[in-house]
Amino acid sequence: MPRNLNLPDGYLVDLPPVQEMDCLRTAERITIDGRLDEPAWARAPWSEPFVKMDTGAPVSLDTRMALLWDDENLYAAFRLEDRDIWGSHTEHHDHVYHRDSDAEIFIEGDGVYYELGVNAINTIYQVLWTWLDPVVARQDAATLTRLLSNERFLHFLPRRDERLGRIGETDWQLPGLRHAVHVDGTLNCPSVEDRGWTVEFALPWAGLARLGHAHTPPRPGDVWRIGASRCQHFRTDEPSGPRKTGDWPTPESQFVDWSWNRHGYINMHIPERWSKVRFVDDSC
Repeated sequence: MPRNLNLPDGYLVDLPPVQEMDCLRTAERITIDGRLDEPAWARAPWSEPFVKMDTGAPVSLDTRMALLWDDENLYAAFRLEDRDIWGSHTEHHDHVYHRDSDAEIFIEGDGVYYELGVNAINTIYQVLWTWLDPVVARQDAATLTRLLSNERFLHFLPRRDERLGRIGETDWQLPGLRHAVHVDGTLNCPSVEDRGWTVEFALPWAGLARLGHAHTPPRPGDVWRIGASRCQHFRTDEPSGPRKTGDWPTPESQFVDWSWNRHGYINMHIPERWSKVRFVDDSC
């Protein structure tokens, strides 16, 4: 399925610098339960609130994320304020942002990048994206055949600095990934005002080695590009009574896209607008 990323010339010129963050090493065991109650998360640097992806304007619900690392994993956490929490996608690899609010993380590699999203009932999707220009330039027929043989691949039409675009493998899975969500409220019950939900990921370095960084795990001082976003659906037609998990969340919903940095356009697939994350050895 092709998607358009046809951005105009000079689209990065007037945008502010992306945020930078230190990712601290943790000696504490992180339990992946979505609760974020380990002291390490309290001591970790947290992002500024997410903003409207296109304009950078403030948004109505607070969203922040944080990162930690140790010798085995990169850890990512989200805090998402939400007064009406729902989830409808239940199948693994469902693209949950189509109907549900979700939290997403993007990690750039060498000619590839990884996309991971989760909704409030802990259903995830994953995509491994590959730029086609380098694959063709090195005449890597095996990789090109594998990409094009995927029955569920996605294709981004090329932007102006690309000739061939990029292909996303929607069935790719990060080996050893662990993820959890904790809901502070009542899921799928619009008559109850909720407070929010939190997300916790453990992304093993052994799997992230597929991204092709010079060092995996990273060495102190290494900088990776990491992006984060939140797709938020607001109900515009109040249903009567509680919903069941798996129901369509609402007859109609208003969809908005927020991100860690301003992108200038509503599109997360602009790695130049992802944050610079520096891995440091300071223990938290």
